[in-house]
Amino acid sequence: MRAVQASVIPERAEEEQIEQLLRLQELLAGEGVRALLVRHLRLALFQNRYDPPQHRGPVLVAGAVKVSAAEAGFHVEHDSGSAGFAEAEAAAGYVSSLITAARSGGST
Repeated sequence: MRAVQASVIPERAEEEQIEQLLRLQELLAGEGVRALLVRHLRLALFQNRYDPPQHRGPVLVAGAVKVSAAEAGFHVEHDSGSAGFAEAEAAAGYVSSLITAARSGGST
């Protein structure tokens, strides 16, 4: 029973993160930025042994920018550093400015 409960909690957290990232993806689309939602899952296959799937949190990828979601908001990683945002709108504006700067050859 504990194994079932332990797997349900991370799945719920992952679903909440996906919902947050989908909202951010919609905001970015409104600004003309295409982003891809990526879910990481690692399966280890061994003969006569079961290893449960290992999840890493979902990530929203827009060019070289990666955004992850957490309870506190959004964490944005890019080539020149990282930043954290509490609101989706602020994260979307920042990501959009990074992508725009990358397209124009500038830096932020």
